[in-house]
Amino acid sequence: ESLTDPKSGLSEAYRSLRTSIQFSGTEGLPKTLMVSSSEPNEAKSTTVRKLATDFGALGTRVLVVDADMRKPTMHRQFGVDNTLGLSNLLTNSVGRDDLPGTIKKTKEDNVWVITSGTLPPNPADLLSSTKMALLVQYMSARFDLIIIDSPPVIGLSDAPILSRIAHSTLLLVSANNVSRKSAKAALKRLRSAGANVIGAALSRFAVGKFDYNYAYKYMNYYYYQYGGELPKLEAKGGDRKTDEQKTGTFVDRMARSIRNAAARLGDRLKPVN
Repeated sequence: ESLTDPKSGLSEAYRSLRTSIQFSGTEGLPKTLMVSSSEPNEAKSTTVRKLATDFGALGTRVLVVDADMRKPTMHRQFGVDNTLGLSNLLTNSVGRDDLPGTIKKTKEDNVWVITSGTLPPNPADLLSSTKMALLVQYMSARFDLIIIDSPPVIGLSDAPILSRIAHSTLLLVSANNVSRKSAKAALKRLRSAGANVIGAALSRFAVGKFDYNYAYKYMNYYYYQYGGELPKLEAKGGDRKTDEQKTGTFVDRMARSIRNAAARLGDRLKPVN
């Protein structure tokens, strides 16, 4: 519900992420963006879907490529068929007449998807082939943005291979779920492979449950409650203070000011050892 609600805090956070990606390079929006995570179950595929939808809402022609041929999810995210897909294209197991059917139009505006296809026994070999690089290059000339859904970095060679093909890489890190050591190891591995890591995004982050400076927390709590009821000043007509209460408050303030001034004067008159 939060993903489909444009006024939710989650949707607002993803729009902020979209804006950051738009200004991530000297030439603006990268042509190809690989989204990966250090470990499984870090909201990677959800992020790919939401970014594609948000960029499509701006009129950007987006192609989503499900390169996670070990545990594909993009066909379920967009509700399309997964009979033919990326693995069929890379193995030439799809006929010329069936080739247009591998690029599926989704229900979202300006968003198309190439699903994973038949699960192969050797995903890393297919992704490292020349055909994969040529496919991305071919699609880059026909779409404004290609978002590649990649397998996790730790324990697999797929993500480092894809990061060399993509112009930019975004790393997803799940809050309170993945250790800092694991996130650092994933980042180090991507950089050693030559990836252009434009940044990291913290997923499953709850603003209200994070323990930090109160004033900052208070401000951001109401910021992310976009469209909700904000705190209001008390009406002038309600709960009026009597003259006696106002006088007492004024006297208290004056007494505090005098005590503070006396304390400062006492400190200045103390002999210096």
